[in-house]
Amino acid sequence: MLRVCEKLRAVDAKSTRQGLVSTETDYLRALLDAMANMDRSVEVEVLKTLGDVNVEKGRLNKIPEKFDKAMVLYRTALLRSKDADVDDSLEYRYHYAEKLRLGKRSTASSSYEPLTVDKKLSSVAKVAEKFQHLDRKLTVGGNEKYLLIECTKLVIEGIVNDDNILETEAIKSLGDVYLKRGTETKDTTNLTMATALYNTALSRCEEFQGKVALIHRLKYTARIRQGTKTVKNQCSKHRARQQQGHVSRDFPMTSPNTVAIGASKSQQSVARSYEDHLAIGDQALADGKLDVAEQNFASALRLIHDPKQPNRCKEAQCLCRLGDVYARRGKITREGRKFTQAASLYNAALVRTGLDKSNVELIKRLQDTEKWFLQYTANVDTNMGSPDSYKRHQKRLKEMRTRAKSQLDAIDQQHNPYQYDEDDPVMITVEAERAEAVKALFKNIAKDRQYFIHDLVNECIATLGPPPCKYAFIGLGSQATELVTPYSDLEFAILIEEGKDNDDTRRYFLNLTHFLHLKVINLGETILPAMAIPSLNDFQSDDPGKAWFFDSATPRGFAFDGFMPWASKTPFGRDQTKTKLPVSLIQTPAEMAKFQRLEVTLAEGYHLSDILRRCTFLTGEESLTDEYMRKLSEIMTDDLLSPIQSCQSAMLVLLLDNRGQFFSREPTGQLINVKNDIYRFPDVALELLSLCYQINLASAWDVIVELKETKKVHEENATHLTVLTSISAEIRLRTYLANGGQKDSMSPLVQMCPQTHQLSQHTLMAVFHIPNTEVLFRYHCRAIPLKKYILDIVNNRLGLQPKRAIEMTIFDASNKCRGQIARNMYLSGRAKEYFEAAINDTERDVLERSDILEELGNLFVFDGNITKALSRFEESLTLRKRFFGDSAAHQIIAGSLSNLGLCYSRLGNQEKAISYFEQSLTMRKTICGKNTAHTNDAKLLQNLGSAWGELGDHEKAISYFEQALTMTKSMYGDNTAHPAIAVSLSSMGASFMELGDQQKAISYKEQALTMMKTLYGDNTAHLDIATSLTNMGSYWMVLGDQQKAISYQEQALKMMKTIYGDHAAHPVIAGSLQSLG
Repeated sequence: MLRVCEKLRAVDAKSTRQGLVSTETDYLRALLDAMANMDRSVEVEVLKTLGDVNVEKGRLNKIPEKFDKAMVLYRTALLRSKDADVDDSLEYRYHYAEKLRLGKRSTASSSYEPLTVDKKLSSVAKVAEKFQHLDRKLTVGGNEKYLLIECTKLVIEGIVNDDNILETEAIKSLGDVYLKRGTETKDTTNLTMATALYNTALSRCEEFQGKVALIHRLKYTARIRQGTKTVKNQCSKHRARQQQGHVSRDFPMTSPNTVAIGASKSQQSVARSYEDHLAIGDQALADGKLDVAEQNFASALRLIHDPKQPNRCKEAQCLCRLGDVYARRGKITREGRKFTQAASLYNAALVRTGLDKSNVELIKRLQDTEKWFLQYTANVDTNMGSPDSYKRHQKRLKEMRTRAKSQLDAIDQQHNPYQYDEDDPVMITVEAERAEAVKALFKNIAKDRQYFIHDLVNECIATLGPPPCKYAFIGLGSQATELVTPYSDLEFAILIEEGKDNDDTRRYFLNLTHFLHLKVINLGETILPAMAIPSLNDFQSDDPGKAWFFDSATPRGFAFDGFMPWASKTPFGRDQTKTKLPVSLIQTPAEMAKFQRLEVTLAEGYHLSDILRRCTFLTGEESLTDEYMRKLSEIMTDDLLSPIQSCQSAMLVLLLDNRGQFFSREPTGQLINVKNDIYRFPDVALELLSLCYQINLASAWDVIVELKETKKVHEENATHLTVLTSISAEIRLRTYLANGGQKDSMSPLVQMCPQTHQLSQHTLMAVFHIPNTEVLFRYHCRAIPLKKYILDIVNNRLGLQPKRAIEMTIFDASNKCRGQIARNMYLSGRAKEYFEAAINDTERDVLERSDILEELGNLFVFDGNITKALSRFEESLTLRKRFFGDSAAHQIIAGSLSNLGLCYSRLGNQEKAISYFEQSLTMRKTICGKNTAHTNDAKLLQNLGSAWGELGDHEKAISYFEQALTMTKSMYGDNTAHPAIAVSLSSMGASFMELGDQQKAISYKEQALTMMKTLYGDNTAHLDIATSLTNMGSYWMVLGDQQKAISYQEQALKMMKTIYGDHAAHPVIAGSLQSLG
């Protein structure tokens, strides 16, 4: 809607000044532009406005016919509209015009009759007569602007009279005007508009002869365009070089809401149609201009690519053509990667066509792509191989998944610990039995995948011929840790025989990897971004807009690890980047082990060395894997640092990379992401323990056994580690099985409980795909104490001693711990119950009691019960002062003072709130230093600004907001998007608005809004974004720009409805509706 408002802003402003009737001609021009750009949304809006013009004429001049005309225009707009909100507005207008018509008819002349079917009938002769005069003017070089307006009036006349011949002939005549202009001036912009108008007429034409004439015009226009372009190309060596080499600048990437245009300024006012891009791309492909073809097909795709409302059919057309480009490119360059990219594009098209007849042709293309790879890249007889092998592989993969689900169901039946009370000791016993069963299941899955990969590799070798030396495929990542699912990515490397590392050997194994990749792609589960196709997802570019294609149609499952620079855990390795040289993961054991050397690790980053440190044999010569593990051990022992120091460094880096797992104690606003929070933590924890105790085993399950057998952990803790890991792995597997692929992100809690911070247990069970919410409690009862232990190691509180055993129990089922878990799961009611019970458990422990009171206070704040919250915070402060002393400066006392300030601010007592905030800030500066930047200090400055703003001292408020903004930027970076920075920017905007400086206010609010969209996503419905949109609407209303104001308010309303529900009765939605009037 915002885009439509922008398009019509000038004419709307004119109509506001001069009235609707006076600007009818301007709206006719807008209708012409909309048809020429094939912009359905703008066309609908203009038809609606022209209906309004006729209602106004009918009302002022008492002409009932105008109401009939308005009703037809509204009805036509309604038929062409795809926006529910616009539909409602059109229906309202239609009934309003009908009401006016009935009212006026009683006072009108008795000779008036509404339109009837007989009067609407037209003839070709009558239409020809109408155009005879206009054609004569066009022939003798009459005023083209006049002709365009008159033809557009005839379009409206055709719509009003339901005269399809008149409407389509008028649109065709408009196209003729632009065709004549383009032919004479050689300006392709006019030819583009002619093509768009002919296409529009063709889509509405009901007469066969009319369709034939329009198709003839389209072909003729295409020939004229090609001739014009050929002349221009001969005159421009620079453009010719662009077409032969790099991506043409004439056809830049566009978003659905931007124009697909040429480089010149004149072209930037016109959107290139989807069909036009395809036509140019087809011609370029036929002429062998592959870069131009790719750019046009990608631009066409971007024009219609909308993840929220995808047009699968058109996407498939573009993707298939892009596949043709890459297949052709593969034949020219003989690069195996071009063929795999072509196969991925064909598969992406295939998944979007469903049962369409084009399926057969796409499958043929896929088979041809494999043959071309063998012929052009591998130099192998193309008659070899089974054309239906991919169906056999798909069936085997499906059986593997069915088997995993069946075994999971059996585990549910045989081992159900959640039927027992949480305090029943039997529960732990049954949990341990279930964990062992899950462990066996995952070991089976890993073995099934190994056999599957082994067979695929042998199938490839049977076609390519025997390898030139001994080799071993080694599994990395979750395949090595035995936490892999039947949907997980394939991460692996290839070891080759010492002394055989030469170009021929590398070429063979690269071709083998490409062939294997083709077979995996043809399973149909490789998403396009993983292929790093530059025109769709250019991960090497500094411009994030270059990685624009989101593949929501292709299921993400069994696939190679992607080509993104941060992934690339396959033999292909990593392409060269701006800062790093290329890396190959086809190496001899000795060379592969060198990635563990300190200097290489520092250059490449610890992530690669971590991945390569844990591996498992997949296929080939297992002795090479054993040799690699020996070399690995030698390098880690002989490194410049001592083993303990080396482990400390690796642990610190690993902790830093996963700091959110260990240091974040606040609710994140999202349901825990399965992979990043629950699945990832046990894997990281076990890797840290392996580093600490120098255990060189890949399997997570084997690491736990080793920890127990070497008495690094006692038997009870080993059981807890196994249960923790099994719950993590099981939840991830359940999620993938339920979603049919790697879709493990949870819905934002903000959308589900933005006010109450309360979720039902049923919702949690549905989101996590678990039989009982107790699963989550049992997981966190182990994860929380394990986090504490690992942090103790890092802080050197226990001392990093390789032979030291874990002295604490990795299980905490206390009421306090359960309360924290319930709070993080937004089970507010259960959290309060646990914390209230925990108070009774800690009568003698003053600090523990004060912590629980703070937790309860925060829960009451969430519930809006500020009085109860205030009582808990005051009691907590008293206990803390009693323990440390009344005048003592301590972090937790400062925290209590800050919480009290927030309560008094919520109660409206800003003076008292400011007093507490200032005491807290002073105390923190005493502890940490005046110039130390800390998140809590920034929050206090922000809160002080808000409090002074409530008191009306906006200059003082801005002073505090500026300090908060400076501090947050010093911590996170000037150009970093962070929620705290966004909050400060938004607050600055609100304060400047109060001071009457609307320009500054809008500037800060726009910065905040942009940052929020960066943080949460452009298309994400988020409460903070919706609030900012509402504020922007209010600000623009104050400045008198009603169009912008309405646009922002409509965006806010739409987002609020997404968050709370279309039909929800909510005060925020009511406020947005009130703002819209």
